[in-house]
Order: sequence, then C-alpha cells, then structure tokens
Amino acid sequence: MLRKEKEKVVEDLRQKLASSGSFILTDFSGINVKDMTELRKTFRAAQIECLVAKNTLIRRAVKDTPFETGLDKFLNGPTAIIISQDEGVGAAKIVRKYADESQKLQIKAGVMSERVIDSAQVKEIASLPSKEVLLARLLGTLNQPVTGFVYVLNDMIGRAVRVLDQVRQAKEAQPSE
Repeated sequence: MLRKEKEKVVEDLRQKLASSGSFILTDFSGINVKDMTELRKTFRAAQIECLVAKNTLIRRAVKDTPFETGLDKFLNGPTAIIISQDEGVGAAKIVRKYADESQKLQIKAGVMSERVIDSAQVKEIASLPSKEVLLARLLGTLNQPVTGFVYVLNDMIGRAVRVLDQVRQAKEAQPSE
C-alpha cells in the first residue's frame, strides 16, 4: 500500500472512530471466510460496521484521542474493529454471542464514551438488557405507585358503596312508621 493510500485509510478510520458511539477491537484469527462473511452480514443488518485494519494504521488513527494510550496494549495480532453509531450494546451483544458460539473470535477491548474498557467489561455490557427493556422497566417502576393508589381508591369507593347498600337494605327491612 502506498503512503498516500495509507494516509487516506488512516484519515477515514479516524473519522469513523470519532463519529462512532462506540467500537470494539477483536481478534478474528481462526475464523474462515464464510463465517466472517456471515458475521459481517449480521453486523450490516444491525447497522454496525466491521473493518479489518493493520494495527499501525489503527494506532495512527487514534493518535491524539482520549483513548490513545489505553488502546495501545490491545493492538497486537489480527484486529477487526466493530464500529457502532449507538451506545454499543447491540454490537457488544452480537460480538459476544458469536464469540461464545464459535470460540474463535476473541474480544480484545472496546471504547465507549471515549473510555477504554477491557474484554470482561465488553461482555458485561453485552449481558445488559436492551434500552427498550430498561425503559419499560423504568416506566413500570414509575407507574407502580400510581397504579397502587388507584387500586386503594377503587377499594375505598367499593367499600363505601357496599356500606351504603347495607344501610339501604337495613332501612328497607325496617317497618315504616
């Protein structure tokens, strides 16, 4: 690759990493072409980008970024970069699932919110419920006191109606004067 081409690759990679919400570094050695193609299709369907780049080019792309020093120790061996535009939970879930199933893909590290995280933290993030599930749980928790209050009010009104009905029945049972 010529110097101009390398500079273009570094600049493109720098822009992609800067505009991403998160990215994950993986070691893909041992994965055959067919499996890698299937994995890339899965990423594309989830709007996640998978790039393979030389470690020296990645080092140049992350130079002068907040995570430059933290990533350096993970840039050895074959490296694929999984770039996600969102918070990265979706990418982490796909990578972890594939890594667990194939035992060939190794998670090296990740970057989320401009902070370097190791493979254990990436796996931990992958085990989190989705954003939609967390929001549903939050709404359920917020809704719970209101729902309980409505049930209490409903029960009180029901009791009052039953008492009034018993009073009516008692008055009807008494002889009129």
